[in-house]
Amino acid sequence: MAYTWIIGASAGIGAALARQLAGQGDSLALSARNEAALQQLHEELPRSDHLVVALDVCDNEAVRQARDNILRHWPRLERVIYLAGIYQPMRMGELDLAETRKILEVNLLGAFHVAESVLPALSGTPGSQLALCASVAGYRGLPHSQPYGASKAGLINMVESLKVEHGRKVDIKLINPGFVESRLTDKNDFYMPARISAEAAAKAIAAGLAASGFEVHFPKRFTVIMKCLRALPHWLYYRLMGTSNF
Repeated sequence: MAYTWIIGASAGIGAALARQLAGQGDSLALSARNEAALQQLHEELPRSDHLVVALDVCDNEAVRQARDNILRHWPRLERVIYLAGIYQPMRMGELDLAETRKILEVNLLGAFHVAESVLPALSGTPGSQLALCASVAGYRGLPHSQPYGASKAGLINMVESLKVEHGRKVDIKLINPGFVESRLTDKNDFYMPARISAEAAAKAIAAGLAASGFEVHFPKRFTVIMKCLRALPHWLYYRLMGTSNF
């Protein structure tokens, strides 16, 4: 049992993980912008002592107020899971710049807001954990993946830095999913290998959070291939991707 704050809990992986962790006995604080969806999720969970704390992660002051609100109700904060994210497939040269800014603000800047806000509380709590969800799309540059891929690459780097700087006091976790069924991946018009349900993703995350490793990646049959691509030298990777003028 842990006092766990899930940010991005209103749908998809976040909602599924809330159900998974509540079933394991965690007390949850549920956050996202959609308060109505959070309230509905709250009603579905076992026990009624969970908190609903709506917020926009792009607003740093709102994140701080949400943290303070949670700590007024709980004796401590033991685990924070950042799952907030938005996605719109685009390619360089055809970007919707307003949507690009929104994606970067939610996927990356919001993660900075949350980490800065919760690190003092987590650092003073033995056994605490901070987990942030990026994506295998951040491993390497992929076609039609901008600006989402860039935001996730930045987030991967940020979490790696967090591990170096704060890993002795807080268990820092990096979550890198492959394709997961959600309203985000429903936007894709291409084949998504090894796509799994949000419930399967939640089970994989819960198991990874309880394990000792740094990175939680799944499904392995897909993410291992992506890791191999990440390890290739540039000349070979771009040749495989069909770029002949590297």
